[in-house]
Order: sequence, then C-alpha cells, then structure tokens
Amino acid sequence: MAMKFVTNLDLNKNELQNARVQNLATAPGTPVEGQIYYDTGDDTIYFRNASAWINIAGDISGVTASTGLSGGGTSGVVSIALANTAVTAAAYGSATAVATFTVDAQGRLTAAAAATIAIPSTAVTDFTEAVQDVAGALVAGTANEVSVSYDDAAGTLTIGQPDDVTVGGVLTVTGNLIVNGTTTTVNSTTTTVDDPIFTLGGDTAPGSDDNKDRGIEFRYHTGSAAKVGYFGYDDSTGYFTYIPDATNNTEVFSGTQGTISVLAYNIGANTVLSGTTLGSTIVTSSLTAVGTIATGTWAATDVAVAHGGTGASTAAAARTNLGATTKVTGTIGDGSATAIAVTHSLGTDDVVVEVYDASNKETVICDVDRTSTDAVTLTFASAPASNAYKVVVIG
Repeated sequence: MAMKFVTNLDLNKNELQNARVQNLATAPGTPVEGQIYYDTGDDTIYFRNASAWINIAGDISGVTASTGLSGGGTSGVVSIALANTAVTAAAYGSATAVATFTVDAQGRLTAAAAATIAIPSTAVTDFTEAVQDVAGALVAGTANEVSVSYDDAAGTLTIGQPDDVTVGGVLTVTGNLIVNGTTTTVNSTTTTVDDPIFTLGGDTAPGSDDNKDRGIEFRYHTGSAAKVGYFGYDDSTGYFTYIPDATNNTEVFSGTQGTISVLAYNIGANTVLSGTTLGSTIVTSSLTAVGTIATGTWAATDVAVAHGGTGASTAAAARTNLGATTKVTGTIGDGSATAIAVTHSLGTDDVVVEVYDASNKETVICDVDRTSTDAVTLTFASAPASNAYKVVVIG
C-alpha cells in the first residue's frame, strides 16, 4: 500500500535521497501541471506542462563525433571515444635514446620516434687517480664515531661505524630505533616518551606461558634501608598487585602485598572498605546513584512520580498517578471543508494525531495544528469526501 499525502510536503531544502519516480506503462489519465512519471515502455521520464507530456531529455536527437573522436548515435546509450592516430602504441626513449614527438593543432600525437644519444670519447676523463688522492689526504675518521679505511691496491674507500660507538652530542634518530642486546641502560635525569602506552613482554604475545610477571620494578630508600618495589601483573595469581618490599627472582616477584590508598577505598585516613567489611568510621552515606540492580525485593515506601517511580504499589493506582493516556476517535470529511476542527477535550497540547482512509485503512498525511489544549485543526490540500477519513487523537 502507498501512504497518501493530502497536503503539500515541504522538505525545507533537505535532500530527497534514494527516491524512485512512479513507473507506469502509460501516461496518467488525469494529470496535473508539474506531475512526473517514468514510462516503462520507452524507458523515459516525462513531465506535464499546461497541456502535454514532455520528454525530460529535451529535443536532443543524436550525438556526432567531431575531429579526433569516433562513435556517436541517435538513441540509447551513446559512446564517444578518441580516434586512433598514426602513432604506434609503444614506449619511446631509453638510457641511450631520447623520445621525440609531433603534436597537431588538436593536441594529438601524430608522430613518435627515439633519437640515439651519442657522447664522444674525448668528452670523458678518468677520475680514479683524483679520487684516490682526495681520499688519502682529506678523509679521516673520528674515534668511536666513524671508521675510515682505504685500500690503495683496489682503489676503494670504506667509511662506516666502529663496533663500539660513542656520541658526544645529541643523537637524533628520525626512523625506528631497534636495540638487540642483553641490557639497555639509560642514565639521564629526565626521560620523555611520546608513546602513551608501554608494551611489556616482547614484540608479540609469547607462544607459551613463560611464568614471568609483567610490570614496573622501582628502587627507593625508606630513610633506613634501600628497597626494591614492584607493581604490575602477577602471573601466578592473574591479578594486578603492588609489593613495596619485593624480591626479583628471574622476573618473578615475591613479597608481602602493600596497601594502596585511592578514593575508592580510603578517604583521607578513614578506611572505607577492608576486604568485604565497611570501615567502622562509616556511619552515614551520601550515595546518590547506583548501577543496575539485577535481583532483589523492594520493601521500602513507594517511589514518588517526581523521583522516577509511580507513587503506587498497584497497577490501577499507578495509572492514575501517572495520568495514563487515553484515545479519542472520529470520522471527518464533508466534501467542502479543507480545514476541519476536531475536539478531543484531553486538556493538553501533548497529543498524537493519526489520520487514515476510512475505506482502505491507509494512513494519510495532512497538516495538524494544535489550536488549543482541547482541540486540533486538520488541513487538507483538497476537501475530503463525506466521512472519507478517520482521525485518532491520543494524549
């Protein structure tokens, strides 16, 4: 069934997307000016002017290929392509030849060839001896930074890095830095890292359980003794743990767990939660929100409507307290009026109005004006026939 609009539809300059024009085998019998349809017989869209159906494509009768083009046609899908020239399709030019081209007034290549590059031997000199002299006299390495070696017999100069490198200034690495070794030591006062996430335990997940912990080992002094602390993932328990006085045995930490003070557990010096028991200092509660309560029985007073409840303990009382909606229906249309007032007496502007065809039950769309808290006015582009439509008001 199609939804019938009995008033103009104003999209307020918004797009009409994925729409389809009405498909008909013949033109509509009683058209109005501006109406359009798609003719399935000749696959053409037509629109109606004051007196006739007009092909939307206009009066273009065909397409003819001009200079440099081929193809064309007078109906259906028309293709236009570039016409072939006398140039052979190929790659022109190489390491020993340059490409030459001829272009006509239409910008087409009409000729193409390759011209050989010739350089006389007298124009080439031997630079080997000069390079050897410069290498031997001017190139020297820097200790622990750059190594230089020269093979006079082979005439080769080798520049590289020594096995042990020391950089006295600032070392900037613009690419990736990969360190493959046993120990990486950073002796600096301040370390800044842009990466917000540290990955511990390797480039990829281990193929098997190595039974090692993952976390941060830190060193500090209590004032009387040096300590090693640890916080991170405990592989043996599967929990995140904190050990202030820890022992590291091949990346497995042990020791007595420490106390973590956070707002969720300690407020100031008062213990809020210890194990499964609330702290003894908690005598009042300022709880204002809870999560989802999946089970349980509500045994307190009824929750007021203003607080999200019904203010009642029975369904009947709840409907009364909440002002449950009601429905008003009627039949409209007299063949002459385009604006029809419907009185619902619900005492509110918050109403939902539905109009449908009384015979085929299809919904129709018209203008709805809430003229008062007890009435609405329905406006149609043309007057509905007598008792043509049903109206339902819910509020």
